Amino acid sequence: MTDVTVIIPAWNAAAFIANAVASALRQDGLAIEVLVADDASTDATPAVLAAIADPRLRRIRLASNGGPAAARNAALAQAAGRWIAVLDADDTLLP
Repeated sequence: MTDVTVIIPAWNAAAFIANAVASALRQDGLAIEVLVADDASTDATPAVLAAIADPRLRRIRLASNGGPAAARNAALAQAAGRWIAVLDADDTLLP
């Protein structure tokens, strides 16, 4: 069972999405899943996410840009955690 789903909406976040994902995956003592909802990025965000090889990371690619609320809602619809945490793509979680 997944304790916490960390949802990260992302649009053109190639420069910092890896740090956000890594900080979420570093959480200790919990079963974590990280859902990144790529809001139709036009930069290298999809490639950066594809390079992260961790089974706890799931990527959702929106067909068209709908803004952060649409990206969060797409991820919420697929979240498996008992609890939900939302993290901005340009932010990090402390351990």
